[in-house]
Amino acid sequence: TIMQATPLNIQFRRVLVGNRWEAWLHLVRRLMEVQLQHQPDQLCWKLTRSGHFTVKSMYIDVINSSVIPNSKHVWKVKVPLKIKVFMWFVHKQVILTKDNLVKRNWTGSTRCSFYDRDEAIKHIFFECPLAKILWRSVQIAFNITPPSSVGSLFGTWLDGIES
Repeated sequence: TIMQATPLNIQFRRVLVGNRWEAWLHLVRRLMEVQLQHQPDQLCWKLTRSGHFTVKSMYIDVINSSVIPNSKHVWKVKVPLKIKVFMWFVHKQVILTKDNLVKRNWTGSTRCSFYDRDEAIKHIFFECPLAKILWRSVQIAFNITPPSSVGSLFGTWLDGIES
């Protein structure tokens, strides 16, 4: 098993007491049951019969799980599904911008590659001069006032263009 191959020499920064200690023991017992195979790992997407990821299967799962109470506007906009998923990621602020990568222990520069400012969703989509040029183009082409934040994008702004 995996636990027989790896010595269990772990120290915690905090003492585990009560439910946390019980949860730790439960996890160790579960890990001791894992049998590793001598074959390459295979990724399997559980939401499709084929085991392959599709945006459609993720969309159906998200819709059915009612995880999106404040992002209903995203799913009503008449754009391709992959754009809706991307917009939903922006709404949830989980796009892998440099500030989000740092939260995952990434050690690279946090600065925007173009304008040497901290790279975050707000900067990339609203404050970066490149984003401002893009939004200005949308404004000129469609006579739509561009959003100024993620909140306004998914609030009043999408209300005006969803039909």
